[in-house]
Amino acid sequence: MTKWTTRTLLSISLGIVGHANAGLIGLDLIDNTDNGSQKIIGALLNADSGINVVAGSEVFFGQRGAASAPGDSQSGIFSGVNISNGTTSVKLGQGAILTTGTANVPDSNTSAFFGQSVFSGPDADLEAILIDAGAPNSNTDDVNFISFDFTLAAGLNAVAFDFIFGSDEFPDQSVTDVFGFFIDGINYAFFPDNSLVSFVQGANETNFISNIDRDFNIEYDGFSKVLNVVGKVNSNLSTHTLKIAIADTSDTVYDSAVMLSNLTGLFTTGGGGVGDPPSLVSAPTNMAFFALALFGIGFRQRLKTKILSR
Repeated sequence: MTKWTTRTLLSISLGIVGHANAGLIGLDLIDNTDNGSQKIIGALLNADSGINVVAGSEVFFGQRGAASAPGDSQSGIFSGVNISNGTTSVKLGQGAILTTGTANVPDSNTSAFFGQSVFSGPDADLEAILIDAGAPNSNTDDVNFISFDFTLAAGLNAVAFDFIFGSDEFPDQSVTDVFGFFIDGINYAFFPDNSLVSFVQGANETNFISNIDRDFNIEYDGFSKVLNVVGKVNSNLSTHTLKIAIADTSDTVYDSAVMLSNLTGLFTTGGGGVGDPPSLVSAPTNMAFFALALFGIGFRQRLKTKILSR
């Protein structure tokens, strides 16, 4: 696992000081002057991640906003996430957001059906996992993904990151959006109850924190806690492929999003999957603690964000 880094510490600090009303902190939308894949990968990877991206293999699929109107973009990067109602907080460090519509996500829940139609797709990988799961509809649209080939540092056999899934499909839409995390063609993104990372009415509501009372500082009607996904590479391959994808199913309305952070290589004896982030650490509550951390308190464990008790 990665160490504490100045970048991560600074990202978390932004969520504590001066940005109390921002769900997505320092949001920078991908516009048509950007290299989308490199910008997103750069926001996700630490220098000591152990993941070596194969140059030229990077692919970004999705709508970029015009430089003069970046709000049309499906994707963006951020310096942190701090979704909070003053009592419960769900936090990530620096990372990226992929959506089924617009990444220009408001800091309050004011729309009954927040969404933007992009009409991009379909995606065969996402459709395959929907079919395997017996989903009511497997047609995908408004697709947004990044992918790249990579090698791992010696001794590592898996890739992991932290994520939050949010959706305006929650709590009353029967048509579901879906998120997939594919390593060497295998999807490892499932909720802890083994359902796809997708809202399924009448089946997996317990995976979501409700925002229907509109007291959290983000548009989505429901969102997950912070989860950690681990994908094990195919040991028969020397070069591997990663794909992170999200899409609407059946229709092109009611946006969903996945917020991603802390992409890293690691060694695991398990087979991969989704669970709570390991080595949970409470976010620092004052800048004095932060100053100590920034100037060299040698914590060796991986910094992970913590969901406060609801």
